[in-house]
Amino acid sequence: MTLERWMPAGLAVLTAALLVPGLAAAQAPGENADLLCEAQPTTLSPERYLRALTLDLTGDLPTDAQRSAVEQQGEVPPEMLDEMLASPDFVARAVRHHDALLWNNLRNLSPLQVSFSLSTFGSAIFYRRTPAAVYRGITVSCLDEPATFDAAGRPVTRLVDGARREGWVWATPYWSPNTPVKVCAFDAQETLVSSLGTDCASPRGPTDIECGCGPSMRHCGFDTTRLAIVDGLAEAQRRVVAAVIGEGAPYTDLFTTRRAFVNGPLVHFWRYQAKLPANYVFEPLPLDVDRLPDLAFTDRDTWVEIEMPAGGAGILTQAAFLIRFQTNRARPNRFYDAFLCQPFQPPPGGLPPASAECSRDPDLQKRCGCKYCHALLEPSGAHWGRWSEQGAAYLPEERFPPVRQDCVVCATTGQQCSDECRRFYVMTALTDEERPYLGTLKSYQFRREDHVRNIESGPRLLALTAVADNRLPRCVARRTAEWLIGRPLAPTDDEDTWLSTLTTRFVTGGYRFDTLVRDVVTSDLYRRVR
Repeated sequence: MTLERWMPAGLAVLTAALLVPGLAAAQAPGENADLLCEAQPTTLSPERYLRALTLDLTGDLPTDAQRSAVEQQGEVPPEMLDEMLASPDFVARAVRHHDALLWNNLRNLSPLQVSFSLSTFGSAIFYRRTPAAVYRGITVSCLDEPATFDAAGRPVTRLVDGARREGWVWATPYWSPNTPVKVCAFDAQETLVSSLGTDCASPRGPTDIECGCGPSMRHCGFDTTRLAIVDGLAEAQRRVVAAVIGEGAPYTDLFTTRRAFVNGPLVHFWRYQAKLPANYVFEPLPLDVDRLPDLAFTDRDTWVEIEMPAGGAGILTQAAFLIRFQTNRARPNRFYDAFLCQPFQPPPGGLPPASAECSRDPDLQKRCGCKYCHALLEPSGAHWGRWSEQGAAYLPEERFPPVRQDCVVCATTGQQCSDECRRFYVMTALTDEERPYLGTLKSYQFRREDHVRNIESGPRLLALTAVADNRLPRCVARRTAEWLIGRPLAPTDDEDTWLSTLTTRFVTGGYRFDTLVRDVVTSDLYRRVR
């Protein structure tokens, strides 16, 4: 049986056309012409192009006026694209793109010290669980009744269920100054320095029975205030990105500017809560609290620009970035991936087998297997050497020299070490290779002499070096193009030639991000049907 015996006539013609070159072209229009597919356009129509532009650049559909203008002119007029790129909506879209690059979500983090964390019980009475054992003997709240005080102004307690329990008082908290709340009397104490000389806003504060949350409860907080602070840190980083892109400043300013922003919750945090020991280290503070604007915690929507001290390096030293990526290995890892397109990953086929001796080397730049990435990662991480890990504290050289004598003494003699030595300096040595670094600032451990300048110059040097060798501009061009076309670039896109053109125009155009975006969205690749 031949193929034509059971195949429908129209399908037989189409099949033959595929099997016999030139047959389709020779087939004259006839009774089966309606079965042939029309050739599809390879370029977006003006209407679809407009829709792609408005969605990508403003996050919204075209307006009736925009559709009408395109219909009349048969093309998207250049001035319409100019309006999109100059709009606040475009800046918001660019900020959202950078949020994805920087993983800028801090809502699962808590900068609040647990001893100053408030809980509630009964009819919404606030108290602190952690210091409760100091006040009352066991971890319980106060009594649900108004407090009384002795002649010295101390809360009067009575023994209830094995605990010395006091009553509550009305307090006016910083987070709601117009709405007093009930607070256990011990926790509501406003003492700044106890009769024993304890600074109530210090790590020892929660261990002193005279110390509470301070005036207006300013040292304490709960989940609502925590979210206001971490959301403020994330938004402060967004505002740096928005300022650079919205003002048409060079993209490189993202990594060099000392501009920063604060609102009411952030001002309160830096003034009253950042010095308290918590999950993250903020002391020494990375900014001058005396120069902060006069904002109340409730001024959540009021933003004021400030200038960071010398050493600030744009988004790379924003508190949001530093606590999102908490180690001096995670920080360069994110920078290399997001802005240099160089993720740290093993080679194809995996790492080579390691010898037993090489695997024990404490210097990861030399350890078998590890050195494949760490030979670059360690000196790159040194750029953050003056910022604390697990926090955003800044360590100035005059206070934190490369080698500090008191830290050397306590590390080598067994004497009691200060918190600063234990936190920021090498205090123990498990191998002979580590022993010479005792009393040395951790970021200097195993640093080669030619990498010491990385510590002193900070992340700004890392970024500017990547600008000079063209890695950063080319990667920014790639990341921007992939964001706008909605997929990774492929060899079929002639990516090398196109990326080279985009990068050259980006550099010669003064590193303006809006110019780079314009070049992407006016390219043939962007206008190609996807």
